[in-house]
Amino acid sequence: MKSEGFKISNYLLASKQKRFLNFIFDGIIKLIIVRLVITFLNISEIANRIDSLDMVERYLFWSIISFVYYGMTETFLSRSPAKYFTKTIVVMDDGSKPSLMTIMARTLLRILPFEAFSFLRGRDFGLHDKNSKTFVVLKCKLEEEIKEHLELVSLEKS
Repeated sequence: MKSEGFKISNYLLASKQKRFLNFIFDGIIKLIIVRLVITFLNISEIANRIDSLDMVERYLFWSIISFVYYGMTETFLSRSPAKYFTKTIVVMDDGSKPSLMTIMARTLLRILPFEAFSFLRGRDFGLHDKNSKTFVVLKCKLEEEIKEHLELVSLEKS
């Protein structure tokens, strides 16, 4: 969706409420996926081991799960399953799809302890958005805005 001269406007950005819903829904989806994999593979020993992890081990376990979950979904789809529900998408400042390295940086930053609290600072971006230079925007508004931008560019050229 890259468009020369296009920049993300503030009104395209997903609200803090949608971002919070993404966080909650993605957390629930990750939990369901892990439980389903354990159940279908009938690996009660691993389930017991997960349940007995101490706080640091549990954090590391869920960090790995999060890295794989967000890394795969945002690399291939530019959105996690929760972002489908909230109709949002991850993009660069020009509306283009983030590169693999950008998504990996975004995903690594996301697993920092207390990173989720970085969204509580007023209108500031969260650490994983700010440092990876990505934006979570409303998909339909982005598509409309890019379409209008392309129409204006074509009018200017003619």
